Amino acid sequence: MTRASSHFTDFKPRLHYLQWNPSGRTSVVLLHGNSANAWWWEPVAREMPREFRLFALDQRGHGDSEWVRPAAYAPADYAHDLVGFLRHVIGAEDRPIVVGHSMGGLSTLAFAAHRGNLARAAVVIDAALSSSRRRDWFLRRLKSLPLVTYPDLDTARARFRLMPREGHIPAATLHAIAEKSVVATDDGRWTMKFDRESFFGGDGINPMEAVKKIRIPTLLLRAELSRIMTAEAAAAACAANPRMRLVTIPAAHHHVLLEKPAAVAKAIREFVASLP
Repeated sequence: MTRASSHFTDFKPRLHYLQWNPSGRTSVVLLHGNSANAWWWEPVAREMPREFRLFALDQRGHGDSEWVRPAAYAPADYAHDLVGFLRHVIGAEDRPIVVGHSMGGLSTLAFAAHRGNLARAAVVIDAALSSSRRRDWFLRRLKSLPLVTYPDLDTARARFRLMPREGHIPAATLHAIAEKSVVATDDGRWTMKFDRESFFGGDGINPMEAVKKIRIPTLLLRAELSRIMTAEAAAAACAANPRMRLVTIPAAHHHVLLEKPAAVAKAIREFVASLP
């Protein structure tokens, strides 16, 4: 793997992205989950051979990408940005593999259901394929809370937490992610590097209806111990569309790309190798 290079798009909203292995033959676009950013993919990128040209996008409202007002953070909005990215950065002659984790997985479903002709295949990693009362409760509670800021960088890094807080993730990985996930505010304090409004854009998607519309090969990559993509929902998706295939990563939690990056990379490589 080459070192990550940092770039910005020249269309609106202005999006930041990372690139590895610019000479690779197979293009892969990586979409992170809510409140995350492109750097969360670095552990997986380290496990991918140089034949893969990797792009990790800071989705709108996250990382160093532009925030959107009025807030527009539904899966269809992220999918719209992805179409622009494919046209302006990847190029019309290249049909990449699109990979999304969690919220990025819903963006991938929205994209694949309506503009899947622009991609060769899709990978959806531990995204919610069914509704969740627990998630609805969490969002209502979050909206009632004030924006949290911290007095200095060290405090902000120390208070960084994953949501949900689970999994056996190396301390060095968490420290590296925290370093890339905080930003200074105008008053000199520090906060997390995403637009909190991104939580409240609404799902804007019926995942199972999207699944039925997809016409490209799609891998569902499920973390065995996660409560986000349930085994029942994943099985139902595969039953609803023969283009779906399911791989479960054993002993893994929701943040599987940080917890078991080698297993995620292996699943992606094997899926790509199986494509016609």
